[in-house]
Amino acid sequence: MRYDLQADQPITNALLQNRQEPIALFVVPAGADEAFKASLQDVIANRPEMGAWTWRVRGLPS
Repeated sequence: MRYDLQADQPITNALLQNRQEPIALFVVPAGADEAFKASLQDVIANRPEMGAWTWRVRGLPS
């Protein structure tokens, strides 16, 4: 749930904590623009104590 976070801001979709290093899981929507991608990179860079896994969703096949 996003509560008051804007839809164009990245959010951790899941967090794996049962590892020596926690891993944040992010889903990048198919329509994400460059600003979203840059913001995501900032979020990841600001938490060096965590690993990051990113899934870039593509549009549905026609």
